[in-house]
Amino acid sequence: MKAKGINRVIIAVRDIDEAMKRYSDLLGLSFWDAGIQEKWSVHARISWEGGLELVMPLDSKSPIAKFLDKHGEGLFAVAFNVTDIDRATATARNKGIRVTDDIDRDESGIFQMFREMVLHPRDTGGIQMLLVQTKPK
Repeated sequence: MKAKGINRVIIAVRDIDEAMKRYSDLLGLSFWDAGIQEKWSVHARISWEGGLELVMPLDSKSPIAKFLDKHGEGLFAVAFNVTDIDRATATARNKGIRVTDDIDRDESGIFQMFREMVLHPRDTGGIQMLLVQTKPK
């Protein structure tokens, strides 16, 4: 497996509107509202041009809420592009890295395919890592 670069960084925030304004003003980015991700109880906004995703918890049970309580706002995860998600996942597992989630979703018709594997941060040096394979439309 060889990563093809960073897909995006994911930042945990308490107020998504305030954070979006901050990054828009600072970096000139525009954000797409990815909406509510019920599985993780978060609201997400993504700037594909800037490689930045903002995630805000919807309740105290969200993994983002737990992260914010422990660490405060900041870097939550880094997503890396790969050419073959199945091969990359097998490589990670063969190295003893736990895969905690398999995400297959449609990003508002932007992609023919968008698939992510979430790697356990205890197995990746304390960094939440995602492996991402996409096929644009």
